[in-house]
Amino acid sequence: MKTTLPGRRASTARLISAAFIVISAPQLAACAVDSSDAVDPTELPAPGAVDVVRPLTLSERARVPEKEPGFVAAALGDHELVITHDGSMTPFAAGDVLGGTQGGGYLARVVSVRTIDATRVALATTPAPLTEFITEGHFHVHYDAREYARAIDDHVARTRDLGVEDGEQIASAAEALKISSGASMKLLDLSSASLPASCGITAHGTAALDVTAELSPALDLEVHVGPRGKLNPVPELKQLRLVASGQLDVSARLQGTGTVTGSCSVDLLELAGGVPSLPLPALTFWVGPVPIVVTTDVVPRAEADLGLSFTAAEVEAVAQATAEIEAGVDYRNGAWSTIWEPSGSASGSAFIGAPGPITASGKVSAGAELRARLYGIVGPNVGVQAYARVTAETAPPYCSYDARVDGGVRAYAEAVAGVSVGPLDLTLKRLELVDLELLRFDGPRASGPLRDAPECDAEP
Repeated sequence: MKTTLPGRRASTARLISAAFIVISAPQLAACAVDSSDAVDPTELPAPGAVDVVRPLTLSERARVPEKEPGFVAAALGDHELVITHDGSMTPFAAGDVLGGTQGGGYLARVVSVRTIDATRVALATTPAPLTEFITEGHFHVHYDAREYARAIDDHVARTRDLGVEDGEQIASAAEALKISSGASMKLLDLSSASLPASCGITAHGTAALDVTAELSPALDLEVHVGPRGKLNPVPELKQLRLVASGQLDVSARLQGTGTVTGSCSVDLLELAGGVPSLPLPALTFWVGPVPIVVTTDVVPRAEADLGLSFTAAEVEAVAQATAEIEAGVDYRNGAWSTIWEPSGSASGSAFIGAPGPITASGKVSAGAELRARLYGIVGPNVGVQAYARVTAETAPPYCSYDARVDGGVRAYAEAVAGVSVGPLDLTLKRLELVDLELLRFDGPRASGPLRDAPECDAEP
């Protein structure tokens, strides 16, 4: 007999997403969530919203051990799950399909069962397709880091107003959660980094670069599983929509003095000493007793393309770019498509402090790749980068200079090996879905007189 888990239908969530996701559910029927239930002031707010379009129907062998009577703990290993229990749990058997939240979430089929002692059992497992666990259902998950930070602040304020016992401990835990939730993620913070000799820097000149990049992420997911047709009950993945959205800010300042001649490309992350991936905190949503766990790795990307040529001069160029992004992929009815909705603006300035033939150009690109996995099986990668570029130059008789600023957004998406989209386990061998410059936006133009050029004073 199949198990149907009803859920509360919330107001329709914004559909935008890119993240790692794991979903799991128990065999027991769930009760509908009553929106009128009183909020426990000691319980921190949920990280986002779940919109259940169609209640989840699970396969006959689907189980979530952590929600079953007798469960104590679970330890997730390599192709093995060790369950600790009190002796009253229903025995496991080969063919059970398990979902849970431990270790960032898992979805696995039991291959064999080995009893360790009276309270522990070791389950040899193999990854299971989503459709062996959920046979029907349709839901959206939405997370916005800035909205979540505001919700935590509001919760702490209400807790203090109510005079809740242990309110300060709750407030402290909430503040830690808000900081870790990544309302604004610092992808790169590079201050006064000296450029390498490959950029044409010699003993007679210096050049340094300041770069910052921040991302305020919003993540959404839509999953729809259902029968292949009216006469064919075999379940298949109807839709998987993953989109990343938010604001990406990139700022760069290039300073040079003395004599510098050269051009180069610089890996800014290497220049900064290496920046590891930035995982968002694990986000757990509940649809009745069904945990929906979202985990996301944000991998920074940052490069600079520079061109410098000046003698006995002083140059400073500043550029900023702000991009509002919505980028992702949509798997529907057996085919992948891409979702791109960028917009942005650029600003900046330039200064040249001595006469002579001078050119200075700097293009800084920074952003992140968001690697999405559904139960560790379905996984598109989505990358977005914003760039800020400034150029400044002089022309004979070298009495003034001109500068230009612009910016843009580049994005790409790909599906990688190991993608399973249903009972046939369709595998996509690193299918490149898109790689293009989506948008270019112009910033201000600037010009000004050069100092230390008395011969220019006589000109009209």
